[in-house]
Amino acid sequence: ADALATIFSSILSAHFLQGGFSYGVSRSVGTLIQAAICLHQKISQNFFPTAIRFHYIFNLRDLANIFQGILFALPETIRYPSDLVHLWLHESSRVYSDKLMEEKDVELFNKILLDTGKRYFEGVDESMFIHQPLVYCHFAQGVGEPRYHQVSDWEKLQKTLADALEHYNELHAVMDLVLFEEAIQHV
Repeated sequence: ADALATIFSSILSAHFLQGGFSYGVSRSVGTLIQAAICLHQKISQNFFPTAIRFHYIFNLRDLANIFQGILFALPETIRYPSDLVHLWLHESSRVYSDKLMEEKDVELFNKILLDTGKRYFEGVDESMFIHQPLVYCHFAQGVGEPRYHQVSDWEKLQKTLADALEHYNELHAVMDLVLFEEAIQHV
């Protein structure tokens, strides 16, 4: 775990220091890395592959994917350590929870995520999960210059995706997609 912390600390610290992030955000990197590694270990200990759940394999690629998502962050998106925690919650959910098949597994994951968040970060509580869906994407502010932001206006995102689908259908064979909430969370 120490070697992993050193590797990811070098990468994330460079990103946050060179990227012009606030001192508080840059200072949170060590805690974030410890939380992510702890979460990964707990997920690996609680979810095992079976004949039905053969894809329940969690390895270092999953941990790296969390940090890869965090590296999309920009200073205007992550102003405070709490913003970084929100992004970590989102990336962790996308990497781990999206693989889970059953509602009871998702509930266990959410409990593990919440417990890990409470252990490592001040102010993490159930209210952070009430603001669902907690989604970040490159087009949260609309199509144009991609900026990785938290989705603050769900209706605006739905309209952006519907417009993009309509534009696509004008240029290509019609793709008849239904953009329901869970589908939008995974675009």
